[in-house]
Amino acid sequence: MTPTAIVIVLVSALAHAGWNLFGKKVSPTGAFFWYSTFWGAFLTLPVLLYYHRMLPELDAGIWWLVVATGFFQATYLSSLAAAYRHGELSVVYPLARSSPLIILLVGTLFLGTAEAITTAAVVGIILIVAGCIVLPMQRFRDFTLANYRNLATLFALLAAVSTAGYSMVDDLATERMRALLAELAQDAEVALVFVILQAWSALCWLSLGLWLQSEERRLLRELAANWRSTIAAGILILGTYALVVWAMAYADDVSYVVAFRQISIPIGVALGWYFLGEALHGPKVVGVLTILAGLLLVVLG
Repeated sequence: MTPTAIVIVLVSALAHAGWNLFGKKVSPTGAFFWYSTFWGAFLTLPVLLYYHRMLPELDAGIWWLVVATGFFQATYLSSLAAAYRHGELSVVYPLARSSPLIILLVGTLFLGTAEAITTAAVVGIILIVAGCIVLPMQRFRDFTLANYRNLATLFALLAAVSTAGYSMVDDLATERMRALLAELAQDAEVALVFVILQAWSALCWLSLGLWLQSEERRLLRELAANWRSTIAAGILILGTYALVVWAMAYADDVSYVVAFRQISIPIGVALGWYFLGEALHGPKVVGVLTILAGLLLVVLG
């Protein structure tokens, strides 16, 4: 990873951890994430119109990738909401954030890009995953399969698979977009346009999901109760991921970006301790230190 990618991902991680701290008191539902996605897409529509000259240059392959990334993003948000309804943040969040790293490593083997990942980075990713598994425990003896064999874990892993899916799709799509739009736009502009397109695609998939579940009334209740929260969340979610997609242009492999982005986990732990008075148990401290060691290996690798 280049210094530029590291700085971009750090800012993104801070924003992501801050959004989780901000949204902790809001009950995650499909309707909440529908509005968050809607506001993110709607408020950035003028930006999309400003860059409208890029859209005719995109080929059919890129548009299909936009459809695919929207599906993965919608599945991720829906799964995350379901996981939080069935489990605690301290268990769901680390699982959903760390598991995509292993999935991406397996994906690189099938895509034939495994040679771009160094041994140090692989060890670092394994340490990050190990730290995330230890992090939620209050005592080391709490590590039993029964703690993870539940609906919360199932939905967290589904969210992780979706994260790996849209990460690989986004890396491929933005690489092709940068090649097609080299004379029209900078890398940051390409990232911004793509993320806005992703938001509109995800909104369509989320709308289909809510319609199939007959959740139209819940949309009205969510708007009345949490419209300010959904606007703020939508802006932060879209802005955070735009930074991540931008960072992909400065890394040899998308796994590096996704791995280093996990620095949001120790940042989130620090915010929870400082602002919410959450206890720092032994396993939590060990988990954070293990994650930081893994992040260092990823960066150096």
